[in-house]
Amino acid sequence: MRILHLTTEFPWPEASGGLVRTASQLRLLASLPEVEAITVVCGAERPVPAMDRHALEAALGGPARVRVVPVFHPAHVFDFKRYLWRVAFLRAVRGVPYLAAKWDSRPLRRAVEGALGDGPTDLTYIDHLGMAQYLPEVRYLRPTCRVVLDQHNVESEFFAQFAARQRGPRRLMAEAEWRASARFERAMLREADGVIAISHADAERFHELAGVRAHVVPMVIEPDRVSRRPSGLAARNLCYVGNLRWHPNVAGLDWFCTVVWPMIRARVPDVTLEIAGVGLPVDARGRAVVPRAWRAPGITTVGFLDNLEPLYARSVAMVAPVIGGSGVRVKLLEGFRAGMPVVTTIDGALGLPIADGEEALVAPSAVGFVERVERLLYDDLLRERIREGGYAYLEKHHSPAHAQAMMRAALAAVPTRFASSPRPGGQRRAGRSRLSAVVPLLAPRATGRSPART
Repeated sequence: MRILHLTTEFPWPEASGGLVRTASQLRLLASLPEVEAITVVCGAERPVPAMDRHALEAALGGPARVRVVPVFHPAHVFDFKRYLWRVAFLRAVRGVPYLAAKWDSRPLRRAVEGALGDGPTDLTYIDHLGMAQYLPEVRYLRPTCRVVLDQHNVESEFFAQFAARQRGPRRLMAEAEWRASARFERAMLREADGVIAISHADAERFHELAGVRAHVVPMVIEPDRVSRRPSGLAARNLCYVGNLRWHPNVAGLDWFCTVVWPMIRARVPDVTLEIAGVGLPVDARGRAVVPRAWRAPGITTVGFLDNLEPLYARSVAMVAPVIGGSGVRVKLLEGFRAGMPVVTTIDGALGLPIADGEEALVAPSAVGFVERVERLLYDDLLRERIREGGYAYLEKHHSPAHAQAMMRAALAAVPTRFASSPRPGGQRRAGRSRLSAVVPLLAPRATGRSPART
């Protein structure tokens, strides 16, 4: 099987939950003996050094088996203002929702077309909903190529949550964007030959949204099983690790630092917290801009760390306050892997079959969060029980063997496609029209080219 893998960001190094998921699924695909070759076409917000590209290819089986094609395109268009006009034009004139328009790129489209034209492609694996806008190219150039859509979240739910926070005209505009996003998501879920979800909760939502059956394929995360016996200052230090610009994380940290943290410090005055992660904005001098809410006494924001192990070694537990979002909180799984007892919110535990007091401590309220943190700080036996619960969870749900079995089942369920008639008005043209009705600009342009040979 020869696979074309389309993803939004270059997944090396794995500096955020989304990149961890993408890299894990790539390793999983590369580990299957039936996969002969993978071509990875990905966006890249900054130039990718050759050594990083070679490192990723080596990690996936070597350049003879995996070829990585990074193409410059910003993941955060608001940091690259010159790209905003195109997103605004597509939304205002063509009706393309933001989540698709932000990934519209002629260089990316040329890279996709080039990869499809290089040789036989049996399956296109679309990682992230936004990259599904290139599905029409796949259908046009490779009619027999099967397409799998792997979604990290129920994307339209983010827009619904955003709309709920707005007021007045902004809310009307946000609700219109939510509806456009839901239409696009529904159409892409139905157009794909197979759908992969990150959790059973997301799979159920995809069925409600589009009537499709999604296969749950977990990422591979194996526990390190390190021995942790914090003492001295480490026995009072907490840590947080996550993407520091993702709204559910930012909202969770704002709430934690302003509401929960003062109550924790009132009970345990010498407790400290270190906040680590990517995504902090920088000022004109290149210094990270830390939100005011996170500057409370006892809190230090360290930003991005190449190696998280020293942070874990000097911490007694991890806090993971999350508000909103969907999918799975990879930060919890990474905490389990590192042997860190975790305290999280109900939203933070969403999508994971875990129970309060077993794999993690799940707080239903601010007071509940305070109580659980205080218990972890003083109870050695509780910390050890939670640590072992996290290890056991990963061994059961995220082992290589389990993930391989789930991926094989998902790919086996994708039906074989047959070339449709190239006659005017035939089945293939009708299929393109259905896509064009949702995303007008994204249908293949009438260039007079013929479908590639298969």
